[in-house]
Amino acid sequence: MPPELRHKSKLEKNEVNLKALREKREAYANTARNILTHAEAEGRALTAEETRDFDGLKAKIAALSETLDRAAQLAEFRAQIEKPIVSGPIVPASGEGMVFVPRDVRPGEVRVYRPNEAMSEGPYVGPGLGAYIRGLCTGKWGGAEELRDLGAGSTPGSYLVPTPLSLRVIDLIRNQARVLQAGALVVPMDSSTLKIARQTGDVTAGWKSENSAITFSDANFDVVTFTARTLTAGTKISIEAVEDCIGIDAILMNSIVKALGLELDRVCLYGTGTPPQPKGIKGATGVTVTDLATDGYTLVDFSKYSTAISTLMGYNFNGPFSILHSARTAGKLDNLQDTLHQPLRQPDLVAAARKLVTNQIPNNLSHGASNAASDAFVGAFENCMVGMRTALALEITRVAADSNGSAFSNMQVWIRAYLRADCQIAHPLAFNVLTGIL
Repeated sequence: MPPELRHKSKLEKNEVNLKALREKREAYANTARNILTHAEAEGRALTAEETRDFDGLKAKIAALSETLDRAAQLAEFRAQIEKPIVSGPIVPASGEGMVFVPRDVRPGEVRVYRPNEAMSEGPYVGPGLGAYIRGLCTGKWGGAEELRDLGAGSTPGSYLVPTPLSLRVIDLIRNQARVLQAGALVVPMDSSTLKIARQTGDVTAGWKSENSAITFSDANFDVVTFTARTLTAGTKISIEAVEDCIGIDAILMNSIVKALGLELDRVCLYGTGTPPQPKGIKGATGVTVTDLATDGYTLVDFSKYSTAISTLMGYNFNGPFSILHSARTAGKLDNLQDTLHQPLRQPDLVAAARKLVTNQIPNNLSHGASNAASDAFVGAFENCMVGMRTALALEITRVAADSNGSAFSNMQVWIRAYLRADCQIAHPLAFNVLTGIL
């Protein structure tokens, strides 16, 4: 079943469940109303048994009302998170701060993309990256002739992927990175460096008496510099496979896209900042890192997540919030039960946060006496910015060699793809990293 149909069926199932709860609440209310009507008709007070039944029905109605109210609140939060963006934010390259303007970009401004905004203009319907690779490797373009003369690079054996296809592939790479799905912004870079302003202090307001001087406060700014750093992915494949295997072009594309996307995800979380790596969220100066316990901590409820979100709210961040954690952590939280062995209810703040699983968060981190710890990244991820050069380059050769072999003697095609990107944090206090999760 296509993802959109599965999503629709889940929504329909949820609506059916809520409808059943509303009908059950109405049935309880009718029964309670009948008890009162019967006693009034006979001109008497409720009996002990009727009082017990009436109070029990009230409790059931209250519990159902609370559940339905929480469902309505959660739907509202999700609607705000998933609301489509019709106008994107713009970061002026001159460093005047971030503003919202229509999609058309004026000279000197840089278009910034949210997770649900494609960098490619409209759906790309031309030949894919795999067909492009097949054509370059074999000379058999098979419907991709329109790309044949567009991508030749200045270096022999080097090919610049044509812009429409390059943007489409970069969008696919973005789909692989959970940090970007969580809300991080993509800042296209047209050069190797890009400077934008970020605010480090807020303007304060105050009351004044008549004829007294007002007190001015400073809005503190500094400059964030994106430096395009090179991220590569390479593979070796036999000439026979390229020429004969049906679907090898799609497999190659998916493999390259996945490798680049996952590494971009990892470096946005854990990048050391030592060249050539960018610095990720956990290592960024000013990011809140919460140590749950000296030798690690086993989550028994959602309170640590609630506290992490409320800490961010104390810094005047009001969401939407996202939580990134490992598959192990997600599984443990999913298995939490209350005293009645029912799934443990998430507090409202946690329920409203988007929760994403990434295997780029390891489960074997050293933490005190433990070497099986993990992290959870809680934050308003729109304050993470990924600078990305829009050009994706391919280098394809049949003659290269290294210490392990030769493409020529082994009858192979060696393929190397690279893009250039950087990660910067607009506001470090927008993130809280929980460490030591067992």
